[in-house]
Amino acid sequence: MTNLNYIKLFILSSLALLMGACGEELNNPTVNTPSHSVLRISQASNENTININQHIDFADVSQGIESRQWVFPDEDVTLEGNPQDAQVRGTFHKAGSYDVTLSQVFKNNAFVGSETVARETNKIDTTIVVTVLPAVQLTEIKANILMADGTLGEAVSMEPATPTEIPFGSVLRFTYDAIGNPNEIRGELHGAELVAEDPVNNTFDVKYVTLDKVYSFAPVFVRTQPMSQDTLVVVDFVKCVRSDEPLVLEAVTADEDKKINLVYSRGLNANSPKASDYSVTIKTAKGATLTPEITSAFVSPDNPSNLILEIGEELVYSDDAVTVTYTGNSLESQDAALAPEFTDEVLTGSEEDLLKTSNYDYGYENSSMEYKGADPAWLGNVVPDVLEQSTEQMSEGSHSLKVSIPAATDSRAVMPSAIQTYLNGVLHKFSFTENENNKLRLQFDIYIENNGGARHPNATFDSNIRFHLSNKGSDWQEIAHGFANSDEGKWLTFTNVIDVKNVINEYNLIMKIVNTGSEPAVLYIDNLRLKRFYPRP
Repeated sequence: MTNLNYIKLFILSSLALLMGACGEELNNPTVNTPSHSVLRISQASNENTININQHIDFADVSQGIESRQWVFPDEDVTLEGNPQDAQVRGTFHKAGSYDVTLSQVFKNNAFVGSETVARETNKIDTTIVVTVLPAVQLTEIKANILMADGTLGEAVSMEPATPTEIPFGSVLRFTYDAIGNPNEIRGELHGAELVAEDPVNNTFDVKYVTLDKVYSFAPVFVRTQPMSQDTLVVVDFVKCVRSDEPLVLEAVTADEDKKINLVYSRGLNANSPKASDYSVTIKTAKGATLTPEITSAFVSPDNPSNLILEIGEELVYSDDAVTVTYTGNSLESQDAALAPEFTDEVLTGSEEDLLKTSNYDYGYENSSMEYKGADPAWLGNVVPDVLEQSTEQMSEGSHSLKVSIPAATDSRAVMPSAIQTYLNGVLHKFSFTENENNKLRLQFDIYIENNGGARHPNATFDSNIRFHLSNKGSDWQEIAHGFANSDEGKWLTFTNVIDVKNVINEYNLIMKIVNTGSEPAVLYIDNLRLKRFYPRP
């Protein structure tokens, strides 16, 4: 081979290597890491509220970050980790409110959280508020007999030398003060019945129904999150003696076993009921009328003020309309007061209300709640003109939620808004536990001040309101309750059934309102109920 051929071969080889290298360079894409501020706080689901000497983990999982600095209070906090670390831990030693700040510097202008538009800065400061609560401690408690008209009667000593005698069937109202904000009463009432509790006003009511019984009293005052409790024990607290009051039927309901319960004002003589004195009529949701035989009538072994009626193999379901009649003179109380006859008393369901058992603000009474319109995104949300707690109209309690949605226009004939409720910046949720059918019946009251008027000519459907569970917990089984043609100036109740299919431990409720009317729609929402629902098979 000549030198010229070697030169040609060298040139060709060099070109091949050069082109190959260029090809590798061209095939390697440049990765652009976004500047995105994202934090993870271990107690965020509990609104960063903890007990004394409890810790919180703070993690910066942001992208595109160049530097960070955690700043903790100088006193009453122990920091574990370097203030420049991505993850640190703070332990808080004293009750109070603490600000923890994270200062971040990014490579580029940064997005924050779920924001879809970057801010016009690469420096982000975030403040996390930590609330440290003291342990629950009962400081004062008093008891009074609760009169039939709801007023307080005679005081009952909480430190009796001997048991205080009270008429059996009495309800005592306990009023207390406590450190640490307890929100639930538990404990041992020794056969008495907890019939009501109001943690907002620091009261609870207990009913005493057994003649000649001496009751001790050991309630536990519980704060469920973060968990803390205090227990009071009063031995030989009260004794039930004969009552001069008439025996009264207080309610007709169904128990967990779907059996009929007649609830009386005080304990019954277990030997007095006769099944033949009672009759029951059941009208099913499908239109059938059933008149089952009363096969047994007996005093509940768990609560002597309850009379249980068994109707053979038949049961009572949530969608039944049930009436009960008593025509006899046999039933009497433990102190021989006769029960009066009654005709067609309507049975009211006693299914669990998930909102009440979760301390959910079902009546819009809590002033700490925040209501956000156009949240979450839905159909190009509009922000309500008015979205606030109100005392102008209410179906129960002292407040409702007032909502005003703008009128439809020629350019926009549909005015939708999704609304969610927050407490201390966190979605307000209720607990859910799976059971045999996972069905719920949602009911809510609505007062229509203005129904939006006539439908806008460009709209194709009427104004409506709906609720659904978050996280597609019901596959978004939204029932649109139309209100465009509803009467104004009166309270109405809307109802629908939800079949929970995507089960999680907690949900929040999302309210959606659409106004297609030519006038602003002005509504008041109150008294949400979300009860277990057991339809007749």
